[in-house]
Amino acid sequence: MNETLSEHAAQVLEWPRLLDLLAQHAQSAIGAAQCRSLSLSSDLEDARLRQQETTEMVALLEGSDPMPLLTFPDIREHLTRSRKGGALEAGELRDCAVVLALMAEVERYAQAHKAETQALVRVLSPLHNTHSLRGILRAIEGVIQSDGSMKDTASPELRRLTHQAQGLKQEMRQHLEQILHSKRYEDVLQESYFAQREGRYVVPVKADMRGRIPGIVHDVSASRATVFLEPRELVELNNSIKVADLEIEREVQRILRELTALVASNADTIEQGIEVLAECDVIQARAELSRRLKCSSVLLNQDGRILLKQARHPLLLIAKDQVVANDIHMDETIRVLVISGPNTGGKTVTLKIVGLFALMVRGGLHLPCAPESEMAVFTDLYADIGDAQDLSRDLSSFSAHMTRMIHLLSERAARPTSNDCSAPRSLVLLDEPVASTDPQEGAALAEALLCRLAELNMKVVATTHYGALKELAQTTSGFANASVEFDVKQLAPTYRLFIGIPGGSSALEIAGRLGMDESILGDARKRLRHDGRRFDELMADLQRKQRQLIEDTEMAQRARHDAEQAAREAQALRGQLQEAEQDARRGIKKKIGEQFQRARAEVQATVDSLKREQKLIKAKETKQRLHELEAQTRQELVPADKPIPLEQLRIGDAVEIVGLGMMGSLLEMPQGKKRVRVKVGEGEILAAVSNLVGVVREPDATVERPTSPSSNPRRVSASNGLGLDEQAVVDVRGQAADEALDQVVAALDRATLSGAPYLRIIHGHGTGRLKSVLRKYLKESPYVADFRPGDRAEGGDGVTVAKLR
Repeated sequence: MNETLSEHAAQVLEWPRLLDLLAQHAQSAIGAAQCRSLSLSSDLEDARLRQQETTEMVALLEGSDPMPLLTFPDIREHLTRSRKGGALEAGELRDCAVVLALMAEVERYAQAHKAETQALVRVLSPLHNTHSLRGILRAIEGVIQSDGSMKDTASPELRRLTHQAQGLKQEMRQHLEQILHSKRYEDVLQESYFAQREGRYVVPVKADMRGRIPGIVHDVSASRATVFLEPRELVELNNSIKVADLEIEREVQRILRELTALVASNADTIEQGIEVLAECDVIQARAELSRRLKCSSVLLNQDGRILLKQARHPLLLIAKDQVVANDIHMDETIRVLVISGPNTGGKTVTLKIVGLFALMVRGGLHLPCAPESEMAVFTDLYADIGDAQDLSRDLSSFSAHMTRMIHLLSERAARPTSNDCSAPRSLVLLDEPVASTDPQEGAALAEALLCRLAELNMKVVATTHYGALKELAQTTSGFANASVEFDVKQLAPTYRLFIGIPGGSSALEIAGRLGMDESILGDARKRLRHDGRRFDELMADLQRKQRQLIEDTEMAQRARHDAEQAAREAQALRGQLQEAEQDARRGIKKKIGEQFQRARAEVQATVDSLKREQKLIKAKETKQRLHELEAQTRQELVPADKPIPLEQLRIGDAVEIVGLGMMGSLLEMPQGKKRVRVKVGEGEILAAVSNLVGVVREPDATVERPTSPSSNPRRVSASNGLGLDEQAVVDVRGQAADEALDQVVAALDRATLSGAPYLRIIHGHGTGRLKSVLRKYLKESPYVADFRPGDRAEGGDGVTVAKLR
């Protein structure tokens, strides 16, 4: 489209107002200027990249380490002057240093956040070329102070000259103090102070007494009562000070010229860095506007698909606290959307939302709508909204609208012919097309115009009061109706948009709400044709049903959301309970271990005492003590689940052999027997019925778990026929070395107490580490006289048989 149409579209959509709002969030003058002239992308991928830049900047601003402030002075004019050989002032060089320092800071920030700024890297990467400017920054900061003044230490010569001038001025002040307190000047001085005029020190002398003091008059007060006189005796010293100041100024200018030459030689790189800072400031402004309006990044397409959910007008969000959000759906099958309904109901607002959103996505702005929305990228935008009357050109409203339509169609016809089936790249917004003329002729012309625009592959949104256009949208493929709601009970618009349903104008209701005489309204209703009244009533009924359906859908969605939230909370609570249960189990296991350690220590002490005093009475006391330990430990470690009574056990039930700490399955009925066969792992053992405890079998129950030691040794016949005590067999296969060693030590305790001659340790082959650890311990154990690998019948090298002392 031509520039005039584009400018008109921007004005009627209030695009400049939105850009002014964007510029308010910029931090630099250059950034604000670029916001007001925001460039628009016509390429889908570029538009997506800009959206991503804004998204990444929002994340940075909301993070713990936000982007540095992008406030910096505009030094482009300084750079231009430096290129032409002009010397920059100290304050101007200070501004250059501020910009260079900000470039370095932003470049360091970009490096630190490289992983979070994949899209912003494209913008910030040119700052890598500014590394060479850091020498200029150091040079300026070494000479110019932050207030823009020259440092006395800028050069050795400046330091010498400054020191010399300060000495002369100190000498001058001493002379002046003598004059001010001199009897000779007491009567002629107007006041007791000194001043400077034209860079020379003077004293205030009464005008009528100036002849009494020889010297040079440099100024006269406004009242002419005082003259500022340089006494002759100070002339030579003033001359010396003047010369010293001139030499200082020459040295300062020399330094400024040197620094200006440095800036000029790198002006192109500095300007490139300024462009990066300005673009970064624009992105920051886009992100701040997104946060202020609570916008979202949306999916972009070039298929002409507009699927906006909970869309709100961005300028209304600034002006009002509550803004009605609407869904606007125009998929690929809809070329023309006709919006009808009452005046002041929001039809034009909907037009402007679509138009502004089309411009915003091209400028990299987020949209004030739900994040699951989708917006098409249109390369051309035309908007004819509002009164187009132009008296300066003798154009009525109708003529002005027609002129614009003719320009649009002629320009489109002048373009190369394209495939009509391709996706639309032009968006046309028409507010009541072909109005301000005869209704029948206007409706017919509007129908023809919309059909032609659809044939030209344009996406069109139009508002209307024409019934013919509503019928066209309802019956023509590629067309669709929409309406804004009018609350008949409240006699007020609700600003809600319904897709798929045409709406009545509600002109009589609105006129009544505004105060029109009821008799006139009644007469108008009588004059209105019956089919027209019936149509308005039908539309009102459809809108009521549509509103009820939407409310029911929203309630269902809220209920679903609440249910999903409850399910997530329940799942989280379940996880917390499981974790708490695991913590409790770990605590119980730790407590069991500590109890076993205490019991083992007492057993060991008892055994040691028995070995020292091998007397019958001591043996009885030891046996009694072991019974007490067993009873105490069983009481403390009784399982939470109630065990299965012995009389209820059947073949195949799971049982625990308390003395051995093993789990197995019954191979025969235990009732009336002292010993029964129990399958443990791949083998069988003969266990005392009194040591069996029936347990509830769990799907993931382990074969072994720690239990209290038994004080009553029993005999067992293993499947290989070896006659050993129950406590003389310990299976530690698959356990960690520390756990296995604890079980072997406990088994040695039990075997020693029961008088068993051997202990058979089943450790398996594995990597050999467990076998090595156990045999190393057996070498040093005081209970073990000797040990050997098991023979082939006993399990080979996967078994160690220890001979006890």
